[in-house]
Amino acid sequence: MKQLGLLVIFIAVGTTLSGCVSGGVHFEVGRSAVSTDEVENITEEITQLSDEWGRVRITKDYAFLRRLYADDFSFTDPSGNVVDLGAAFDFFENNPDTFTSSGDSAFNVRVYGKNFAVGNGVYHEAGKDKAGEPFSRKFQCTNVWVRKNGTWKVVAGHMSQLE
Repeated sequence: MKQLGLLVIFIAVGTTLSGCVSGGVHFEVGRSAVSTDEVENITEEITQLSDEWGRVRITKDYAFLRRLYADDFSFTDPSGNVVDLGAAFDFFENNPDTFTSSGDSAFNVRVYGKNFAVGNGVYHEAGKDKAGEPFSRKFQCTNVWVRKNGTWKVVAGHMSQLE
C-alpha cells in the first residue's frame, strides 16, 4: 500500500513537471494571475526598455543601464563567460569599437506574472573595431526581467553570436 501511494505521488509530480516543460503548456498557470490588459502593458513596457537598451551603443546613455540592471545582475556572454554588474558596465563604457547602428529585432516577451517576464530576440550591431575594420554582428539574446519596487529590472541575460 505504501508503494502504491509513492507511485501515485511520483506520477502526479511527473505529470505536473512534464506539463510545465512540454511544448503544449507555456506556464499558463502563472499567467492566470495577470489580466490580458496587464500582459499587454507589461509586454509594451519591456519591449520599450529593450529597444532603448539596444540603442545604448549609439546613445551612450550609460545612466539608463545603471537604472535598468538589477544590483545582482549577471550575464553570460557569447564566449560562455558569466559577468557581474561591474563587468557589464565596463563592457559598455570602455568598449573601443565605434558603433554606427545597434538595436533589437524579432523581439518577444513572455509574461509569467505581474513581476516576472522573459524577453528574447535578435540584437544586431555594426560599426568599426578599434583597428578601423568594419564589423556587423548579430546575436540571439534572452533576458530575465523582474519588477522590483515598481520598476522593471534585468536580473540575468544570455547572448549567443549568430554571425
